[in-house]
Amino acid sequence: MLFGEFLLNQGLVKEDDLVSALDEQQQNKMPMGQMAVQKGLLDSKDLFKVLTEQRKRLRDANDFGRIAMEMGMLNETQVNELVESQTTTNELLGNLLVGKGILPREKLVQVLRDFNSVCAK
Repeated sequence: MLFGEFLLNQGLVKEDDLVSALDEQQQNKMPMGQMAVQKGLLDSKDLFKVLTEQRKRLRDANDFGRIAMEMGMLNETQVNELVESQTTTNELLGNLLVGKGILPREKLVQVLRDFNSVCAK
C-alpha cells in the first residue's frame, strides 16, 4: 500500500488534496537530462542531442533514459541510478501535505508510525 492510499483510507486527506500534492511532487522532479549533466554522465552537447531526438519522437516524449541508451550515451545502470536519484530528491508527500496546511506535522508523525506498522505486517 502506498502512503497516499493509506491517508485516503484513514480519512485524513481528501482525494483532491492528495492529487494536488502528488502533482506538485511530480512537477518539482529534476529532469533526468539535467541530473545526468549534473552528475557528469552527459555533457551539454550530448544532452542537446538526446533532447532533440526526444522532441522528434512525440510518442516517446517522456522516455529520455531509453532514448539516451539507444543513442549509446547512457547505459542501463546509469539510467536506473538517475531514476532512483529522481525519486529520492523529490519532496516527500507528507512534507508537501504539511506545507499546504492539509495535515498538521504532529499528525504526520503519528500517521507515519501507523503506516510503517501496517506495512511491517
